[in-house]
Amino acid sequence: MHLAVLAGCEPERFARLGAGLLSRGHEVPVVAVAGFASPAVLLGRHQRAPSSVDMAAAEASRLPVLRRTGGGRALLVGPGAVGLLVYSPPGQQLASTPFPPERTTNRYVRGLLAALRRLGASHAAWFGRDFVSNDGRRVAAVAQEGTAGGALLLEALVAVETDLALPAGLAVPRAHSDPRAEGPPPVSLTALSGRAAALDEVAATLAECFGLLGSREPLLLEADLPEAELAATLEDEGGLSESGPQEIPIGFLEALTGIAAGRLVGPRIRGDFIAPAATIRALEESLHGAPLEQAAIGQRVDEAFHGPGAFLQGVAKLGDVARAVSLAGRAAAARTGVA
Repeated sequence: MHLAVLAGCEPERFARLGAGLLSRGHEVPVVAVAGFASPAVLLGRHQRAPSSVDMAAAEASRLPVLRRTGGGRALLVGPGAVGLLVYSPPGQQLASTPFPPERTTNRYVRGLLAALRRLGASHAAWFGRDFVSNDGRRVAAVAQEGTAGGALLLEALVAVETDLALPAGLAVPRAHSDPRAEGPPPVSLTALSGRAAALDEVAATLAECFGLLGSREPLLLEADLPEAELAATLEDEGGLSESGPQEIPIGFLEALTGIAAGRLVGPRIRGDFIAPAATIRALEESLHGAPLEQAAIGQRVDEAFHGPGAFLQGVAKLGDVARAVSLAGRAAAARTGVA
């Protein structure tokens, strides 16, 4: 297992590394630990930027808004926060026994929890959502990605000296009927332990704890890891109608689409959920040209999330996805006057 320690890492590079590991791979499992050089807002992979962040306020604050590899919600990183990427190539899972892709976070978060407990979050726990908490306060955010070929990636953002909360006025206010959807209030490891852990200590602790998952010895990697282009922060939404935000357990889900002759055109599925980017792209492609009928939409949604390597976290029912697409389709039909 390789360990890569990236001091002074720009947030954009961290996001490119996650994308690069998945698209180009690495010969053995790798734990990459990055200390951020400058502040930035990192969107979840599938979030719609204008629905999640006040882009004008971010620009006024000179905060770049980037799209990271993993799903989930928007968070602030910068000096005092650490990014973690745990990548395993096909057939080299970091675990004593094999597990299905949808359980990547369940298995790999154990290494993160063990490290956080050593670093000061003595009660660190994960309850199946998109964060790690310590006595009811969020100390890290977690998400997973993967490929149809079997590569797995755990992405985590850890609040070492500073927490991950967006600055006041930057998050788009969205009322949710369940107050738990926002997650617990933030905290940092420094606030919990009373001391600031250096990046080298954090990296060594993470590497040791992840090595124990699969009885692997961490070896320091001197070479550069692969990088790939980031997904765009802002997307061209010309001609698309919105479903509006639909509640899911960890935030919101929404869909956008156009319509022509009663069929969907260029549909998109966005939100705070966690799912493989390839699965979402394949679903959107299958929905393009589909009739605006709940049964036809639902069938395509079911098929997409039962394919190889597919998973969907943060959404209670697949029907919620189909419903959002249907709502967007009906909005498009009403706007264009075409049934």
